[in-house]
Amino acid sequence: MSKGIGIAELTTLLTANPRLVGAVRAQKAAGFLSSAELEALLAGSIGTADITNLAVTNAKLATPNRRAILAIPIDDLTNLTAGGEDIVTDILPGFAGTIEAIFYIGGTLATGVGATMALHVEIGAVAVTGGVLTLDEAGIVTPAVLGVYVAGTLITALNVFTNTDLLSLVNAAGGTVFTAGSGVVILVLSVAGQ
Repeated sequence: MSKGIGIAELTTLLTANPRLVGAVRAQKAAGFLSSAELEALLAGSIGTADITNLAVTNAKLATPNRRAILAIPIDDLTNLTAGGEDIVTDILPGFAGTIEAIFYIGGTLATGVGATMALHVEIGAVAVTGGVLTLDEAGIVTPAVLGVYVAGTLITALNVFTNTDLLSLVNAAGGTVFTAGSGVVILVLSVAGQ
């Protein structure tokens, strides 16, 4: 299920879900939001660390309920190939935890007749059970709106990592390529023992 998110709806969403603040900061860093729009959205929200240049190593955001948001930008959907590839390899969160969810927030409008890609997370070289994020024409092209939201499937197993485990975001082989578009993949991680 996907939908476009307007400024008012995003403000409401951030109030109810402060863990999404990192994703919004990533959109500002990518140039999708102005500084004024960002500050208006985040006014009164939880204190957060800036995400600089969308670098994955700086994209972790600890929240009061001990979750971390890991924002992984995809600057150009046309770079995803039908042959499949690692989008990001060997992310070291530096803490033990659980991968709870995966979702996508669109940046620039996506295009591509029949386009479809299936992304998933791996711990080491082992894919989590569930957590398939399908980016396709129906979900991100047809709505033709900025800020389109697509949730991955429910993550059900093999999603626990240690403080030394490496995470990767993988594009499975066999998709049909996009001709334009960009966005951010968000991983929601819980911190073990908290």
